[in-house]
Amino acid sequence: MLLRLVTVILLTGMMVACSAPPAPTPTPVPPAPTPILLEQDVTFAEFGLRLRLPAGWQSRLEANTLRIAATATALDATVIDAPLLLIDTTTVPAFTAQYGTANPETVFELASSAIQSSGYTIAPTQPIRLGNAQGLQADVSGTSGRGRLLVLVDDTRIVRILAQAAGDQWEREAATIDQIFASIELLPLAIPTPTPLALAAQPQIVRTGPPGFVLRLGGRSGPANSRFIAARGLAAAPDGTIYLAESGRGVWVFAPDGTLRTTFGADDLLDAYDVALSPNGDLYVADYGRNAIVRFSATGDLIGRWGGHGDAPDQFGLSAPQRIAVGSDGSVYAIDTRPGPDGLAVSSIVRFSADGRLIERITLPADLAPADLVVDQSGVLYLAESFAGAIVKLAPDGSVLARFGDPADPTLLAGPVLDLDRAGYLYLATYAGTILRLAPDGTIVARGGAPATPGSIPNPGEISLPNGIVAAPGGVVWISDNSGEYSAISAFRLQTDEAAMATALALAPTAAAPTGDIIRQWASAATASSFYAPDYDPAGAVGPPDVTECQDSPNAWAPATPGSRETLTVTFADPVFATGLIIHQNHQPGYITLVEVIDEQGTARVVYRADPAPAPECPFIQSITFEQTLTRIVSARITIDQRDGSWSEIDAVALLGVP
Repeated sequence: MLLRLVTVILLTGMMVACSAPPAPTPTPVPPAPTPILLEQDVTFAEFGLRLRLPAGWQSRLEANTLRIAATATALDATVIDAPLLLIDTTTVPAFTAQYGTANPETVFELASSAIQSSGYTIAPTQPIRLGNAQGLQADVSGTSGRGRLLVLVDDTRIVRILAQAAGDQWEREAATIDQIFASIELLPLAIPTPTPLALAAQPQIVRTGPPGFVLRLGGRSGPANSRFIAARGLAAAPDGTIYLAESGRGVWVFAPDGTLRTTFGADDLLDAYDVALSPNGDLYVADYGRNAIVRFSATGDLIGRWGGHGDAPDQFGLSAPQRIAVGSDGSVYAIDTRPGPDGLAVSSIVRFSADGRLIERITLPADLAPADLVVDQSGVLYLAESFAGAIVKLAPDGSVLARFGDPADPTLLAGPVLDLDRAGYLYLATYAGTILRLAPDGTIVARGGAPATPGSIPNPGEISLPNGIVAAPGGVVWISDNSGEYSAISAFRLQTDEAAMATALALAPTAAAPTGDIIRQWASAATASSFYAPDYDPAGAVGPPDVTECQDSPNAWAPATPGSRETLTVTFADPVFATGLIIHQNHQPGYITLVEVIDEQGTARVVYRADPAPAPECPFIQSITFEQTLTRIVSARITIDQRDGSWSEIDAVALLGVP
């Protein structure tokens, strides 16, 4: 047995060795070093550490030391029998201030001194490199226990990991412990930024639901400042950023994966109802509470305001504006409703320049009372006419060009919110709790969502009362939904009716499919943890493959030495919503153990993991496919584990995705 807590308290720079009762003499058990399957990826953000553990293993943080063991009993044991891992960390500046240097040799000597003073022997150290970190590891042995000590040092921190167990248990679990150590990854340390209490907090994210459901934000759970009072209009930027007009805090801004980025406009908006994005990135918000339109910069700075309640041509009635849209020329359209000469409500569309100057009022037919509007790149308008159960297509002057809908079933297209994508497909959220995609000729080509049970809180994938819709990049449709105290926004991927889509494309051969084509692009730049100088640098993995056979070639990237664990990071010129990677390996392939894709915010997502093993063929073209990412991917990080003495080479990497 090792000491109960042989821990280097790196955060204070002191060495503490706590004595413990001797380990009980175990009943001899024949060694069984078969590794247990590692099934769970666990990230410890405070340590900047990720590793794989067998299913069911547990962890607990105590006094800046992380304890990991197979059971709660092992975590709490005062006498160590079953394997226990202890992890702690400190910053390089703090360590250097006390000891003068933070090279791996010094750190390891200090970390191992407490163990040696307790009568345990440290085996010769072995160098190890993990990403940008250098380190040393060595086995530890004594009369009643065994273990392994690992220290890692990079530019900012020191990480120490000590695994220990009674002798027979160590033999029994050796292969599993080897696997855990081999799975260790160092992640960038997050820099915490305090959030003022007045700001909104991250809404609850639900990611599990029926087919087609992607995620939901909000609902009835979480702190008050993380819940929407009323989620309304939506807009999406080309990178998938989502803007929500919300009556409580103005505009909420979310990453495509649901992460709250910021809010703005709470002090400038009385009651935000809709939001629209201009071609230059500015945002326009319909402030229903002040009967005005407010313009913000992309960063949330107030630029201007116009409108107000009144009878002037550039003013609005008491119930407007609720819905707005922006044309390709930057002009802003808004639905206005005010009493006519006979006292009945009359609707029109008001068009303004980007800076709020009145351009025109478009008179609508007397029978139209639209709930929402969108405008295409040529100035053609589409109105959601919810009472008539129709979508009405208007010329720029307001004359009717077409009506989509079924008079025999007016509920089919009865919906309060409408959107239009770049390919000319319409998106309608209906009162029946469904989302429809319509081809330019009005044919329904895709559906999604399901109605919620009246009087109940909607389950994931269900819709109660839609109040906003946007067709976001990457084939995702977002819906805002409200029902009493419940308010949320949800993302869906619609199920396409292939027969209806084929018919629509045949009838309108100039129309494009709405989701975009998958493109393939080769890496435009690359870096690596090391390379064999001078010819096998990371540039060998840039561009299309140029090594045609199974051979060692300076036209590919190779690590500096064989028998190591290395990383290659490749960058791509055009961000895409990724669906796959293709990796060309020309020499000793098969040793790729981890592949991560990295988005524009620097967030990495694991898309492939495997044990190192020779590939069945060479050269080897490895195809990795995964569900389309919600954020745009700009790079990929490939880890190779060639510690069996092999020497792998990578010739090219391609990224597949929707632009």
